[in-house]
Formats: sequence, C-alpha cells, structure tokens
Amino acid sequence: VVGGPGEGFNNLPLTPYPDFMKKLFRHLHDFFFAEISAAGFGLMRIVWAGSVLAFLLGSAGDTVRYYSEVGILPEDVSHLVFRTEYRFTLLNYITDPSAVILLWSIFIFCLTLMMLGIWPRVMTTLSVLLLFSFHERNLQPLGGGDTVLRNFGFVLLVCPQLKAFSLTRLEQQWTHWKKTGSYLPPLKTAIWPYRILLWQFIIIYVTSGWDKLQGTMWLDGTVVEAVFHHTHFVRFPKVVMDTFVWMSPFASFYTLIFEFTWLLMLIPKGLWSVLPNWWKCHSLRRWLIFGALLFHWGIFVFMDVGSFPFAMTAGLCGLLMAEDFGVYRKFFNWRWKGTIVVLNDGACGLCRRAMFALPLLDGLRRCLSVDFRDTALRKKYAPDVTEQSLDRAMHIRLPDGSYKKGFYAFRTLAWHIPLTFLIAPLLYLPGVAPVGNMVYEKVAASRDRCSHGQCKL
Repeated sequence: VVGGPGEGFNNLPLTPYPDFMKKLFRHLHDFFFAEISAAGFGLMRIVWAGSVLAFLLGSAGDTVRYYSEVGILPEDVSHLVFRTEYRFTLLNYITDPSAVILLWSIFIFCLTLMMLGIWPRVMTTLSVLLLFSFHERNLQPLGGGDTVLRNFGFVLLVCPQLKAFSLTRLEQQWTHWKKTGSYLPPLKTAIWPYRILLWQFIIIYVTSGWDKLQGTMWLDGTVVEAVFHHTHFVRFPKVVMDTFVWMSPFASFYTLIFEFTWLLMLIPKGLWSVLPNWWKCHSLRRWLIFGALLFHWGIFVFMDVGSFPFAMTAGLCGLLMAEDFGVYRKFFNWRWKGTIVVLNDGACGLCRRAMFALPLLDGLRRCLSVDFRDTALRKKYAPDVTEQSLDRAMHIRLPDGSYKKGFYAFRTLAWHIPLTFLIAPLLYLPGVAPVGNMVYEKVAASRDRCSHGQCKL
C-alpha cells in the first residue's frame, strides 16, 4: 500500500467478480478445503501405527545388527551401499548399541501412544520421523510395504485432524457429556490430505499396471503360476500351490483391469451424472476400496509379501468417508430389525459410564441406552420389569420383546458390539458362564459405593 491516510487498497472501488469467477473460486475452495469426516484418518492412524509396531517388534532381535555401529553395516561404509543425497537419520549420530536400543524403545513407546490416540499429533510426528530415521539408516531389509508406510506416514504427518478414535477425543467427549448429556459433533477435516492420499493410490496402481504391460508374463497369464512356485514367497508346499495355478490367467487379467480402473477416480464427480440411476447409487471409490482389500489380503493368504498388505490397508482406511461407514453399517444390518434396549441405572457412576460408552462402541447402531430411574422411560421400554429387579442387574430388551439380564445380557450384547464381537464365542465356553455370573454379581452388589462422579470399586 502506497500513500497516506485515506489511500491504498481499502479505498479502491470494489468491482463485483463475474459469476464465473465466483464459481471458479468456490470450486477451488471446495477442492482443497471442503470439510469431510475425520474418521477415516483416525482409523488410518490406528492401523498405520499398529502395522509399524507389529513389524518393529517382529524384528526386535535384529535391531543392533541392522542399525548400530557394531552391526552388519557400519556407518563409515554405508555411503558405498546407499545414496548420500537427501539422506538424514538420527542413527548417523546415535551409533552405540545401547543408545540404538533406547531409541528403538522410544519408537515403540511413541507408536503405542499414537495407536491409542494419546497426544495424537505429537506422537504421530515423532513416530513418522523415527520411522524415516530407522529406514534411512539401513535400506537393505526394506520392501515395498516399507516405502508405502513412509509415504502414508507423511500424509498422516501433514493431516490437520488426527483425534478421531483417540483417547484424547474420548476424554473430551466424556467432559462434554457430563456437562450437557450430549456428544460433541463429529470431527471434520479439510479434504486436501484425502486428495493427496487418493493420488498416491492412483500412482501406485497405475504405474504398477503399466510396468506389468512392459513384459509378457502378465499378458499371457503365466505370472501367477510362476510366483506360486517361487520358493521364497509361497506359504504352502508345492503340492498345495499346484491346485491353485488354474487361477493364473484369470488373476493376471483381473489384476490389470483392477489397477487401471483407478484412473477413473480422476474423472470429476459431476461428470458421473450422465450415468443411469442404478449405477450412480453405488460408489466406484467404495468398490475400489473393497476390491483392493480383497486383492492384497488374497495375495497375503498365499504369499509372504511382508508389510505391503498392512500398509495398503492403512491407506485405504484414510479413503473412507462418512457415507462409507453408513453403507457398511447398512450392509452388516441388512438382516437386523429392531433395537436392543439396554436398561441402566442413571444414579450409579459406573452405570453412567456404561451409558456414555455404549453409543460410542455401538458402531452398528443396534442399541439404545435407557435410564430405568426415569419412570416414564421405564414404563415405555420395560413395562414388565419392576424397578427392584432392574436395580439388581442390568437388563436388555431384545427386538422380540424378551429380556436378558446380568452376565447373559452382557454376553448377548457382545455379538452386536464390533469391539467385542471376536470375544463373544469365548463367553460360551464351558465354565465361563458361572464365573461370569459370579464376577457380575460381585460388581453389581458393590454399586452403592459408586457416586455420581466417580466409582471406588
């Protein structure tokens, strides 16, 4: 701005932008900064950290051998093996075996907190930087999956919102719920990290497909048969793998089609309006995510491909939108009708925590938590059960009108909560029910020691 008071930008005549400029700016803003659900990136944070943690623990015995000065590759000769440009690692300066083990332990600690969502921004930053540091110290043991983990880790590093599915967010929800009786609105984030992640997938699949076309084995359909007999990668003996070689031409053809189909994700969404309604009701992106999961974990069943399926799964989680969770919920509920009414004691601190946690854990939206101390609600949802009976044990009312209580109510709920679904069969093992009943009755009998704000059980 040049000039004295009263001059400059603020005093220039304001000419309205033409309509097409307004539309252009709006489209540009929406392309980079439109808000989407942050749930996908929260799930991606968990899967990414869990994958890195699992493989880091799996190679714990090689930490000194791979990354310290007394290992197989001393730092003063690493320049003979690796590139020197754009390469930086803390392990250039931390070379003593004990110090390397300490740094490895810090890495494990950061990944654990990142997965749990404790200080998610700080722990994600430290975890990603430490992953780069360990990888850059020794590139020899790395595979394609490790490269993908680094790329996806960088996307997490720059993502604006990582609190979804975190203990930090859970604490915020609890504080808000105690004050208002309601939950915080769903977390949102800008769409630009999603677009970066999507572009990574397009590059990975399309360049992979193009590379396959440079030879002949993929085009003549013999490549799968060849790798099924590669003794380094296959999981099963030759006699077992021979029974699946008939899939080779089909797998080769559909792999190429699948990888090049990702190019369709470059078509603007508005252009899909020309398609028939029966096609538009389905999401190509959703089908590609589902196909990618089948593709990578199908390979994992037959071959040892390292961390690649885990890394790709982490990235695919980041591509999930809010509507995707609704579609998958509808898929798993296609035969489910009605609601499970869970009757809790609103005067008990322990029960109030259960009432708070149940909607958060109820990913399939099958349950309704009700305070039976509210007379109107009790008469509406449990007219056949007395308050004294409800006070002795938790009751649930199933859609058919039947009731279950105590341990048996918990066992039934376990089938409908995604977090407990895998342990539900274990609750039917011989001897579990008597022990479960005993533990439940012990806790229920001690509920009078719980206050509104805390529980001293």
